Amino acid sequence: MSMSMLRSQKIKKMRIEGAGPKIMLPLFVTFAITAWISYAYRPMFNYPLVPAEWTLALGALFLLVGVPFWLLSTVMFLLAYFGGQLETRGPFAIMPNPIYGSWIVFVIPGISLVLNWWPVLLTSVVMYVAQRMFIREEDDALREKFGRQYEEYRKKVLIKFL
Repeated sequence: MSMSMLRSQKIKKMRIEGAGPKIMLPLFVTFAITAWISYAYRPMFNYPLVPAEWTLALGALFLLVGVPFWLLSTVMFLLAYFGGQLETRGPFAIMPNPIYGSWIVFVIPGISLVLNWWPVLLTSVVMYVAQRMFIREEDDALREKFGRQYEEYRKKVLIKFL
């Protein structure tokens, strides 16, 4: 069996979680390690670059934007997935992967700022790298299922790298 046939079979077997487990596993491991480091060595990382009230307020703002953005993205994705449609509106018009993007840009930095756990910011970097490494599986499956519609969508999306 040729590599392209194997790849095509793998794409057809793509389930609802897509590349999620491959992307989320590094997130959970990195978050656990950096959260432990942040907590265990709190005095080392608890230096006031800016007043604590500012980091708390900024972190809360990130979470107030990020959590609803993630929830909306998830609901819209599920409705489109079970309806056999390609979602291109709302958060999906901003970035092609808003479920992951909301965590990378808003939720993880928000948690880091609210708790003053600076090492946790590394989790966003690790998740972004994992997303870039594994998202092609989802892109290939969507390209195969929706064809030209997906290609046109990818050209129009505002932030292409998330």
